[in-house]
Amino acid sequence: MPSTPRITHARDTVQLLVTQRDKHTRVSLAALVKSQCPSLKRPFYPTPLLFNGHMQTFWAAAISKMPELRADYDREMLDLPDGGLVAIDWAPRFHTELPSNSPIIIMLHGLAGGSRETYVLDFVPHALKHGYRVAALNFRGCGGVEIQTPQLYSGSFTDDVRHIVKYIHQQNPLAPLVGVGFSLGANILMKYVGEEGKNCLLTTAVSVGNPFDLHIGLAFLHSTWIGKELYSKVMTQSLIQIYKKHQNRFEKSPNHPTHTGPIQTSKILNAKYLPDFDELATRRVFGFRSVSEYYRMGSSAQYIPDVAIPTLLLSDLDDPIAVREAIPVADVLQNPNIILAVTQRGGHLGWFEGIFAPKRWFPTPVIEYVNAVVQVSPVFHCYPRFSQMKFCRLVKLCRIICSTSLYSSLTKPKRCMFTTDKRIMFFSHFTQNKQVTQKNRIPLEASMLEP
Repeated sequence: MPSTPRITHARDTVQLLVTQRDKHTRVSLAALVKSQCPSLKRPFYPTPLLFNGHMQTFWAAAISKMPELRADYDREMLDLPDGGLVAIDWAPRFHTELPSNSPIIIMLHGLAGGSRETYVLDFVPHALKHGYRVAALNFRGCGGVEIQTPQLYSGSFTDDVRHIVKYIHQQNPLAPLVGVGFSLGANILMKYVGEEGKNCLLTTAVSVGNPFDLHIGLAFLHSTWIGKELYSKVMTQSLIQIYKKHQNRFEKSPNHPTHTGPIQTSKILNAKYLPDFDELATRRVFGFRSVSEYYRMGSSAQYIPDVAIPTLLLSDLDDPIAVREAIPVADVLQNPNIILAVTQRGGHLGWFEGIFAPKRWFPTPVIEYVNAVVQVSPVFHCYPRFSQMKFCRLVKLCRIICSTSLYSSLTKPKRCMFTTDKRIMFFSHFTQNKQVTQKNRIPLEASMLEP
């Protein structure tokens, strides 16, 4: 059966300034979403054989074990202040050659995941098609990243995201930044956004399949046989596999001064359920006195009232892992910056539709929402009709057909910025990482192109 998304928001949502052809008007976030996100008004048609949340979740897990999808990333390793290490996988590979104001979507993966998870890879083409740069994160110990300190990552720890966002902003000061988080990554993202409040460097944020309240989520997960004996066990084994890859780092510092208890590898490897692993590893590594304290302090639900940027929360009422009981509806109704959209029969990071070749539904409404908010962003006055993806294809074409000295001039594109009347104004040639300022911009009126 089809499921039409149910939209919930405050009675009066935040007013956004829309600038187009030098005219300024104000529109509420709710009205903007209603007019610019048609997928949130149309029914979601689950794949017939994937008729409930469990089947959708099983299929999402099954395809994650299939041969890896191709991801054309450019990996950047980033050192963290405490000596840790994370990886940022950039797409497209020639992202540094795009205009400096090209928006960037920062993607946060879920539990024990990485930038090559299928839910990430299913979204990336949608982002590239609409001209975005993608920065897909790989947290400590994930996505092939070797840990440098006796610390992994957790749902409560936002320092790494804070440092990454600040770094990307410093390197791309003209680009609007968008945060998109999945599952536990959504919890981390929303906790970070709430902590930052009005100082958040992101233009907007999207939370997909967020567990919100770790206490409530785990209680409901363990209240059913399938939740405890299947989902909890499978997720625990995923965490154990990550720990095993890096156990030597922890064995060298079994009583690290920042830990609130000894790290005992033999017990961790025998953990059966999520609370067992979190007691033996997570809460000790991150300095919590108990698992209960970790779940309470790490839940993003308590930060929803502090969210101060336009935000979309996308959840499913039949999600067996990020359960409906944890969705902070009351807080959403009090925060004018948030739009909550919920569906049925989408499962956990599933939302598959179609019969013979099921495809995920969620990338479409997410990119529609991001487009709607970015185009009214003060940083990016209006979204260009001239797709930046066409710009990317032009650079690729130049690389293929040019083998002479002409190559260097064609593959060093001119700096272009988008004007408020949706034209493109080209400026002088630029070199990688060169900052464009008002002083060194040289507009060439003859190069103005009407798309």
